[in-house]
Amino acid sequence: MHAVILVGGKGSRLLPFTKSRPKPLMRLGRYSILEIIIRRLRAYGFERVTLCTAHLGEMIRAEFGDGKLLGLTIEYCTDDPPSGTAAPLLLVPEWDSPAVVMNGDVLTTLDFAHFQRMHEQSESVLSVAFQRREIPVELGVLQVGDRQVQAIWEKPSLAIDVCSGMYVVDPSIRDCIPEGARVDMPDVIDALLKKGERVNAYAFRDEWHDIGTPTTYRNAERLFLANQEYYLSPSEGIGPAVFDGANTEVRPLATGTNGRPQLSISLAK
Repeated sequence: MHAVILVGGKGSRLLPFTKSRPKPLMRLGRYSILEIIIRRLRAYGFERVTLCTAHLGEMIRAEFGDGKLLGLTIEYCTDDPPSGTAAPLLLVPEWDSPAVVMNGDVLTTLDFAHFQRMHEQSESVLSVAFQRREIPVELGVLQVGDRQVQAIWEKPSLAIDVCSGMYVVDPSIRDCIPEGARVDMPDVIDALLKKGERVNAYAFRDEWHDIGTPTTYRNAERLFLANQEYYLSPSEGIGPAVFDGANTEVRPLATGTNGRPQLSISLAK
């Protein structure tokens, strides 16, 4: 199995940590973020990893080489200057079957093998891994229609489905990426939907931490050091979950984990 990891960002929000080190090489204990990702992919049977580099990419090459020490094959493509989170996929060599594509700054316990299998069964050209998050609202929320109040909730939480930066992608999506342009994954997803293509939503409850700021970095470091094997290798956990599809209106759900009334909102166009 094949994975493509995007490791070309400058990590501006993590300054000064990333002044002289690429974000994927930030350490969580003895391991870099990128090594944790690669070790987990290998544990799930992935044998080939393509690293899309840009900023300080030579440091990443020097650390991982051809991947033999980690038991797989690592190859590189260079996106210089950086052209987004999707355009580098045009540079991936010998790519002719679905691959996991992900950001290189994620700490997760996602079952990558299950994610790939579910994509292949979905008959979609792209699958997006997502989680449902609760956002507390410190105000009263009204549902209004035809100038009438239809419902009111006092200080509810909003349940939203958030993209994790992890995908399974068919190489055919490169047709949606114009040469020489900056293109991000949301641009590709929008283009696919406009063409009437299937984009699968894969819900999961496994651990997932986006390491984008000093605060989230320190939190990820604390969690990893508390249970390193849990993040490095497959383990028994909560497992994948399936949520209801997006709704077209705000509606009450069960009480959230914070004890507040929980609402679900749709962000779809």
